[in-house]
Amino acid sequence: MELKKYTAQTMAEAMIKIKEELGENAIIVQTRKIKRGSFLGIGGKTYVEVMAIKDDEKVVREEKKTPSQKTLEEEIAEIKMSIKEVSERISEVRMAGLFPEPFENLRIRLIELGMNASESFSIVSDLTKKMTVEDAKDSQKIEFAIRQLFDNFVKKQNVNFSAGQKAIFIGPTGVGKTTTIAKIAAKLGLKDKLPLLILSFDTYRISAAQQMKTYADIMHIPFDVIYTPDQAMEIISSTSNRIILIDTAGRSQFDELKISEIETYVKTIKPEFVFLVIDVTKKRMDVEESIKHFSPIGITHVILTKIDETVSIFGPLMAIKNSRPVAFVTNGQSVPGDIISAADFDFEDFIVKEVVNR
Repeated sequence: MELKKYTAQTMAEAMIKIKEELGENAIIVQTRKIKRGSFLGIGGKTYVEVMAIKDDEKVVREEKKTPSQKTLEEEIAEIKMSIKEVSERISEVRMAGLFPEPFENLRIRLIELGMNASESFSIVSDLTKKMTVEDAKDSQKIEFAIRQLFDNFVKKQNVNFSAGQKAIFIGPTGVGKTTTIAKIAAKLGLKDKLPLLILSFDTYRISAAQQMKTYADIMHIPFDVIYTPDQAMEIISSTSNRIILIDTAGRSQFDELKISEIETYVKTIKPEFVFLVIDVTKKRMDVEESIKHFSPIGITHVILTKIDETVSIFGPLMAIKNSRPVAFVTNGQSVPGDIISAADFDFEDFIVKEVVNR
């Protein structure tokens, strides 16, 4: 991994140099302003100094850390998860055989999908009070009963954007924030003909900001990269009549320092919407950890992505059931398209299909 220092009059000039020497996947490590030609701090000219590294594909990625590279917080989180899993297994053994068939099979199925022992016990107990064993053997009756039990299980809220509002998109690495913003921008800008501005402070990887800029250029939407909260406010203050969509760098849910950096931007910008983007191909516990660590930022809504890439969304739905309402669901890579308002998405149908395994 090659670390280099660049000095330029503007950040844009520095980024051009970095891109030419280190390539599209260069990673920004540090940025700061320096003065040259001053005497005792008086006078002189202000420059931007940037530290960047060339991304080496052979370097172990954050997502594939070896045990020795894991932070103490990650190790503690894993231990807690292990203890929780053991506790759940003990509860499962204690509850085994408490219901007649087919209710017992249903209880086991719910656990397989991501419910804990007490949650599955509660659901099946409610079912046994509403229907007989014979009724439960009828596929139509059991599906209807399950749909009723899970009615409004997922909180949903339709989001209507208006001029001057700001929306920031946060979440772990690789959940699809940039593509999701492009989809929402396409709907608002191309379909609804609303004035937009897209900002990005994903400056840690040059190619990420470049991808967002490409989408913006195609849709003829103004785009800018921001490097500090103050710069963001300068741009926003001069843009009163546009809906502003803000992209952020992906952050591990265990990296509290980087998450606090996003929190600083949010406190300064004061957006009307803070969307936590969640990949539904992840396990329930992973999603719960993301919600836990990003919550201090002030999440207003959840967006579920990659629903087309998994056969089961039950676990992630269990994780968000007590969180903020779901605003959008994405079901593909197409831009524009492949995004649905959560208010129009039939979560109950997905749940029924998974529970009865059809």
